[in-house]
Amino acid sequence: MPASRSINNSRSPPQRAITDIKKAAKKILKEHPALAVSALYVGASVIGMFYSWAYLRHFGINVFNYAQISDFLLASLKEPFTWGLVILAVVLVLIDNASSRRVGRKTSSKWFAWYGSPKYRLLNNFVAIAMVLLFIYSYATLKARDTRDGDGKFVDVMFADSGAATTALLLGTTGQFVFLYDEDTERVDIHPFENIHSISFRVPENL
Repeated sequence: MPASRSINNSRSPPQRAITDIKKAAKKILKEHPALAVSALYVGASVIGMFYSWAYLRHFGINVFNYAQISDFLLASLKEPFTWGLVILAVVLVLIDNASSRRVGRKTSSKWFAWYGSPKYRLLNNFVAIAMVLLFIYSYATLKARDTRDGDGKFVDVMFADSGAATTALLLGTTGQFVFLYDEDTERVDIHPFENIHSISFRVPENL
């Protein structure tokens, strides 16, 4: 019995700390519900920022030199696959943490003590974040490779100071700039929107 009491006491401080943090977070969100919207905005911007950086870096573009925070929010919405990864990770973490709590309440085996501990669930959240970032980076890398091979959106760009149209692959846009890639010369061109008269493209046949 003394041994079991010492084990329970050793586990209680981190568990109480996590419980207090959860209660404080719920209280803050209840008193200031607008913070939930702000947190979602920040999360979406982080996802878009990381994807934009991971994708455009393969073309030598430092997106932070050309983008604003609002651009990263739109970038995440343009790539729903990244949101799919985040939602999948959240669901898996919730399921695994629920299983961990059940094991922590029922098991007396030392082999399952770590899995049922609050420390495991806390670490589980950080591992999930790292895995999401890894998968987003891998997805951006594969998409950049396909773009360099010519599998992308070709557009005809008409400039304000020229009557001739330029055909190139559209890498992306921000609120102020357009990123174009020439597959033949492997050249990247960055143009401010104010220098562009129009951007046109053909509707894909499979739509």
